[in-house]
Amino acid sequence: MAYRITSRRHFIEESITGSLAFGLGSGCGRLGAVASAITPGTDGLTIKVTGDAKQGYGVALLFNGQPFAQHNRSGEFSASFKNEERSVEDRVNDWRATTWAGNYTHLMLDGECKLKNLNTTVLVHVDYELITPHVVRKKIRLHQADMFMLFYQLSNRLELEESPVKFWSFDQLDWQGEALREYFPAAGFRTKNGLCVGLLTDSGYRNQWTRIIRRDGRPVKPAPRRIPDPNLYSGSRAEERSKGDFFVQQTFGEVMEQVAGEKNAQSIVLPDISSWKKQGEVTLDERDGVATLSTQSSEDGVIIPFAAEGTEVYSVHVEYRSAVPVAIEIWAVDERLRKVGDITLYNDGVPESPGAWSDFRTTVFVSGLQGHGCAVFISVAPSEQAQRVEAPARLAKIEVRGLQIRRIATRSEPYHRLEMGQPAEKTVFVFADEKVPDTVRGHRVASQLYLADGLGFKGGETEKAVYADFMMLCWIAGPESFRPICAPSIWYSAAGEMYLRDSFFALNGIHNRELNENVFNLWAENQGTDGAINTLVEPNLANVERKSNDSTPLWLMWAFLNRRRFGTKLPMEKVRKAAEYCLRTYDPHREGLCWAQFVMGQLDVIRYPEGTSAICENQGMLAVTLRVIKELQIPGVSETISEEYLGEAEELYRSYYDPARKFLRPARYIADAIGFAEIFPEYLSLWLFGRKILTDEIVVNHLDRIPAMMPRKDCPHPEAGGTVRPILIGLPEGGKGWSYFNESWHPMVSNSFAASYANHGMDGIYYNGGSWMRIEVCGYVTGKLHGWSAAGKAIANRLWAELNIASDFPTSQEYLATDAAHPFFGYHRVFAWNSFILQALEQAALRTPDMDPDNFTK
Repeated sequence: MAYRITSRRHFIEESITGSLAFGLGSGCGRLGAVASAITPGTDGLTIKVTGDAKQGYGVALLFNGQPFAQHNRSGEFSASFKNEERSVEDRVNDWRATTWAGNYTHLMLDGECKLKNLNTTVLVHVDYELITPHVVRKKIRLHQADMFMLFYQLSNRLELEESPVKFWSFDQLDWQGEALREYFPAAGFRTKNGLCVGLLTDSGYRNQWTRIIRRDGRPVKPAPRRIPDPNLYSGSRAEERSKGDFFVQQTFGEVMEQVAGEKNAQSIVLPDISSWKKQGEVTLDERDGVATLSTQSSEDGVIIPFAAEGTEVYSVHVEYRSAVPVAIEIWAVDERLRKVGDITLYNDGVPESPGAWSDFRTTVFVSGLQGHGCAVFISVAPSEQAQRVEAPARLAKIEVRGLQIRRIATRSEPYHRLEMGQPAEKTVFVFADEKVPDTVRGHRVASQLYLADGLGFKGGETEKAVYADFMMLCWIAGPESFRPICAPSIWYSAAGEMYLRDSFFALNGIHNRELNENVFNLWAENQGTDGAINTLVEPNLANVERKSNDSTPLWLMWAFLNRRRFGTKLPMEKVRKAAEYCLRTYDPHREGLCWAQFVMGQLDVIRYPEGTSAICENQGMLAVTLRVIKELQIPGVSETISEEYLGEAEELYRSYYDPARKFLRPARYIADAIGFAEIFPEYLSLWLFGRKILTDEIVVNHLDRIPAMMPRKDCPHPEAGGTVRPILIGLPEGGKGWSYFNESWHPMVSNSFAASYANHGMDGIYYNGGSWMRIEVCGYVTGKLHGWSAAGKAIANRLWAELNIASDFPTSQEYLATDAAHPFFGYHRVFAWNSFILQALEQAALRTPDMDPDNFTK
């Protein structure tokens, strides 16, 4: 039996190394050749072998012929392995190869990890390849044929040849090495001669990482018991740097688990109530250990500092009494206790308890603190029930007592799986460029563009940025489930939320079959008994929103696209149920007239409990959905959709056009607002079927009426009058120009939101004139296909604006604020669904499918 195992292992090893060496061609070095046989180039980034047969082999990175770094100075990676029941462990530190082959643009290292405790051998293959003169790709492949399964955790460390001028991360100009959980996973250093070096990672669905640090819950979102990848990125800290140890490190496959039991929690000393800091207009009194604070605003409250460390979990316990909902948040604060970040991200509000004392408990994961401290902030919750109260007599009073904070003990374990006979691979990238500006913007731009280059993506700067951002938002669902999900943003999806609308647009912007089919199937599994597809799904708690928005229609479009593009075999019974749900729900009388309780678009937070048939976007979505159902060829369903029926729905969509005002009304009863949502169904029809529903006159006139805003002399086409256009804005009848909404004039938004529009508080923000790239570019492409002469310049300017309006955030944005007096761009600063513009640009013949590295037709 031992002979058979040894033979199989040798056969696998020889097969792996032999096939890769063959792929390199005649320019490869011979396995086991001496390191000096490789002569590196002198321009840009190159690689060379270090070490010898006795010490083992590794790889050094050079720029213009000068070495600047290597992965694990003593080896290529370190790893921890455990058996399936986690009782036996082996560690491998600073692994080095026994053989190598290649040249200064492509190197292969091979060897073994002898796991004595587990009586197992893991075969290792490390592959370096120069992708561009500025980007090198490193792949680490593990394989074992001895056990059913091993858990493993792997660390990839990039070490410097000499002390750097500084370290940087995606969000920090002077990173101190603490664990990172930032908008985009990237970090690096700058050398004394001005070279900027960055370490990047492949997408989380391939490298098997996720960014989940909380779970959904009520009333707030606590830290989960098991937190995956808490140290995905980390670096040398002050103590290590003082010893001459400089590095940036990635750790894949680590899960941090809370250790249960009160004895394992450490109490944190808090200041006396008399020492709590007041922020804003708030009064604070103390009596018999009870703190009473009174305020009118959720911005004003009390701040209680406490000692904390990064990459730790803390519990919060307090009793409270209040007639209004309460906000209890954990902040990162500076030395003056000013807020620099909200660690709890957003707080839904602790429910009111006007009579009896109520008990509140939660847990919070504190990631890297970036050198800042921590504090508890207590105030009224920023909800509709706890908005600012104008009358002084109505101050909100909150009583709290017994505030306790404890550090919860944790332990780390590997969670990645190395199945018997199934190779596992990690892919990372290193970039080096001496022309990257030493600014936050410079590092952000370089990280995104060079990741796109490393992944083989082609396109302009904005196209590369939205593609790279999207790939950094494709994760695994969690340590127990390695299926891929697509998160809207890291801020939005700290609990792992995935939204149908976001995943549909993000994934249909690219040609990746694996992601499109797997995530489509995940939504299929989430279908309700009535046939409706849920709006969102998450791993640790159900959040059910099966409703008459656009989720089910978009899922049917996805089915149609997957079959057309990839030949996907569809779950036809689920497709049938979804189609029947749409017909039954949106047009129960088969009149071609759309009825729904929500907007069938991204503004689906607006609800109509009694239902409405007045919304233009809804009518267009029904017309497109009906044709999708017909084209899906569902037996017993599709044949009931006649051309006459389709024509009725399409004519009703066209009827929203106001020939006097020359634009499509958002709703039958709204004649003083204009937006992009009204022509988005037309884009869908052009994309899916190459079919025009609206006339050229309607589309061109509509686009001409939407104002161009935010002119910039440095944009591609300053003569176009502006770089962006608003998603929805006022267009008063008889007035000149346009208007933002206010507390008394806010079409399509309920009165409960009116206060937020007062005093110009929301001018140019979100749906009050904000500019949303995805739907905006789709609108311009619709115009181009209808003969709108301004389309080309509008597209070019809008792509430019995404990276240049918010100059410090050259990333894919949720939206751009259009009022310079209110430059709030939201919290979603690396946003997934904008990758859909890549598909729109293909529709406009401004991109070709072969520019996508996953184009299946290559």
